[in-house]
Amino acid sequence: MKTITLKTQDDFFEQINQMALDAHLSKSALIRKAILDYQKKTKNREMAKKMREDSLRSRSMDDELIRDFEAIDDEYLLPPWEEK
Repeated sequence: MKTITLKTQDDFFEQINQMALDAHLSKSALIRKAILDYQKKTKNREMAKKMREDSLRSRSMDDELIRDFEAIDDEYLLPPWEEK
């Protein structure tokens, strides 16, 4: 296992220490968990952004399809027994 050294202000160190005590974790385990949670949130944000972009792209495709259908001559859409 590799070691990472973290320099921080005394008050932040005490906050981390208290959080670790409250969660019944070592400071290292708490920081590992925080980093994994951050990675998960970042991945979820990226996925949500891609879904929004894909949704917007598909909406514009829907608008294009509607325009294409509106451009088709109605005589091809009416059943043959209906008069114009």
